[in-house]
Amino acid sequence: MSCEIVVGEGVVLAVWGKPKKEDIDRVIEQLQLAVAQSGGPVVYITRVPEDAPAPEPIVRTYLNKIMPQVTALCSTYHVVLEGTGFLAAVKRGILVGLFQIGGRRDTFFVTATIDEVKKNVEPERQLSTRALLIRAEARGLLHGPARTTLPPFDRHLEATSRSGVRAAPTFPENIADVNYR
Repeated sequence: MSCEIVVGEGVVLAVWGKPKKEDIDRVIEQLQLAVAQSGGPVVYITRVPEDAPAPEPIVRTYLNKIMPQVTALCSTYHVVLEGTGFLAAVKRGILVGLFQIGGRRDTFFVTATIDEVKKNVEPERQLSTRALLIRAEARGLLHGPARTTLPPFDRHLEATSRSGVRAAPTFPENIADVNYR
């Protein structure tokens, strides 16, 4: 698992390591669940740390293919492409250009830091976005290097009480595996 997903009320955050097709499918699944719970498109934030490896060509092709499906689920789509210097700025510029070709100018935002995301979230999603970012910060997901694999996390603690959407796929799959404390 090279992608950590955190879901809040009307907001989804994905933090990437080395992208895999299965991770993209998990993100889409969580976006769909969040849309169903919130009753409409959600804020999607994807963080790509500066040292995150590029996706393999087959994964990049798959991502391009399913992008219309992803964008249909999003009220706004924020890519935090971290890094400083000329090369990072060029990458962000290219990404902005690719997103603008689709014609949804007020939907796509490419920034260098998570803090810049807060400025571009619609007012009705500000509170839930900030709440999600606080949870993600507490888990250490907003700063630091990319993880090619992420350690297991007790997702039962991340359940959202009001929306019923969990932060990621529900674990364990068998009720007999649950340890009650």
